[in-house]
Order: sequence, then structure tokens, then C-alpha cells
Amino acid sequence: MAFALFVSRNDIIKNTPLGGAIDADKLIPFIRTAQEKYMLNLLGTVLYDKLQTSIQSGSVTGDYQTLLEDYVKPTLIWYGCTEFIPFSSIDFKSGGAVKHLSEQSTAPTKVELDYLLNKALNNADYYATRMQDWLIATSNAGGIPEYLQVTGDQTEVYPDKSSQYFGGIHF
Repeated sequence: MAFALFVSRNDIIKNTPLGGAIDADKLIPFIRTAQEKYMLNLLGTVLYDKLQTSIQSGSVTGDYQTLLEDYVKPTLIWYGCTEFIPFSSIDFKSGGAVKHLSEQSTAPTKVELDYLLNKALNNADYYATRMQDWLIATSNAGGIPEYLQVTGDQTEVYPDKSSQYFGGIHF
């Protein structure tokens, strides 16, 4: 089965602090990883496959278009950032890993990178919770039945309906 990404490189560049200098070839694997790692879990196999098929056939309309544009893309964009940030300054060459440093810049510390990673993850979790709330409301009204549909297949991933976002303080 062919694989359809739910977001493009341009979606990420326009909606995150990563900027336009990102090489698409470096970014796409992280988008795909985030899509498989997070979105499959949030949407469940039935709805995930429905979106894949609809995108490939160019037939995303109605509630599915709203889901994709207003909920899936913002969520996946930020999960893509969380996957990309730890690798953003590293290239893997035949001779090993290489870290890029400009003459007029300094590399961020691990603490600074962890802070950025946590901010990106918080953004992703916020959008994921909004998406889940919308999916539950829309599916209960009959708009996206695949979210509640199960086939009983042992390989199927059921949608994670637990809250993804916590904006409070942990003690």
C-alpha cells in the first residue's frame, strides 16, 4: 500500500519556527515517523486508513476535510517538530555522525533543546486534545463513523481517547 503524508513540508515550514531553510529530504522521514507514531494512535486504524485512501484518491471532502485541515495538520505539524528537533543539527554521513556549527553561532545546550522539545510536545498535545474532542462530538453525531468503528482484527490500533494535554504543574 502506498503511503500518503497528512501534511507537507510547506505546512510545517509555514506553521512552526523551523523556517524555510529546512531540507525537505531531512524533514520528511520525521513527518512520516510522527504520523505513524502519534496519528495512528490518535485516529485508530480504521479512520487512519480512510484518510490515507482519501488523500491518495484526491477525495477528501466534508467532515474529513475539516478533520484533516483543522485538526490533523496542526497536531501532526507539532509532533513532526518533536521528532525533528533532536536531530536538527546532526547529519549522518558514511564516516559517521556530523554536527553542524556555523562560525557565527553557538549550539544550544541540552537543557535549551529539551525546553524547545517540551514546548513543541505541549503544542502537539494541545492540538491532539482538540482533535479528539472534535472527533468524539462529530462521530457521536454520525459525521465520522470510522472513529468509533472497530473490526476486531488483532493488528488494529484503537483510537486513544485519553487526554493528551496537561498544561498544569506536576508535583
